[in-house]
Amino acid sequence: MTPTDDASATRLLADYRQAGGYGSTIPEIFERGPDSIAVIDVLAEWLIELETRWPGPETEGRGLARSTLSNALGGSKAAARKSTKAVPALISQFDPNKEINPYTRWAAGNAIYDIPAGIQYFDQLAAIAADRSFGMERQLVVNWLGKSQHPDAAAIAVAQLDEEIVRGHALEALARLRAQGVSKQVEPFLSSKNKWWRRTAERIVRYDQG
Repeated sequence: MTPTDDASATRLLADYRQAGGYGSTIPEIFERGPDSIAVIDVLAEWLIELETRWPGPETEGRGLARSTLSNALGGSKAAARKSTKAVPALISQFDPNKEINPYTRWAAGNAIYDIPAGIQYFDQLAAIAADRSFGMERQLVVNWLGKSQHPDAAAIAVAQLDEEIVRGHALEALARLRAQGVSKQVEPFLSSKNKWWRRTAERIVRYDQG
C-alpha cells in the first residue's frame, strides 16, 4: 500500500462508517453487506469518482477498493434497486478511458446483472453489450438483456452469437426473453458439443415454435 492508498482508504472507510456502515477494512465493506440506501449511495459516489478521490495510477489498493465496491453494490440487491446511484456507478466502470482490471470490470457487469439494473438503463447497457472491445468483461451485461425484457433486447443478443466468448450468455438472454423468430440463428447450436449452448438453444427453439 502506498501513502496515497492509505490516505484514500481511510477517507473511504470514514465516509462509509458515517453513512452507517460497520466494516473496519475495505474487504469488510462487502463482507458486512451494506443494506441501507445511505450506505449504498456513499459507496456508489466513491465508485463513480474513484479516480479523483483516490488519485494516481491503478494501484493494488485502488483495484481492491474498486472490486469491493462493485461487489458490495451487487450483493445488496434490495437497497441497490432503490438507489438512484448504484447502477450508474457500475455502468461508469465500463468507461474505456478508465484503467480497470478486466476481472474487476467483469465484477461490475455481474453486479448489474445481480441487482438487476432497471429498464431505464437499457440504452447504456445495450451499447456495452454490443461493444466487442469489452470482450469477456461484458458477459453478464449480455446476459442482463434477458432480464430487461426490452423489445430490442433479442436483436442485440442475436448479434452477439458469433462471438464465442459471450455466446452462452447471449443464448441465455434469448431463452429468458422467450424470443420469437430467432430459430434460424440459433439452430446451428443445437448440435454443439458445448452442453450449455446446446441445451439453451433447445429451449429457445422450443419457445419459438410454441
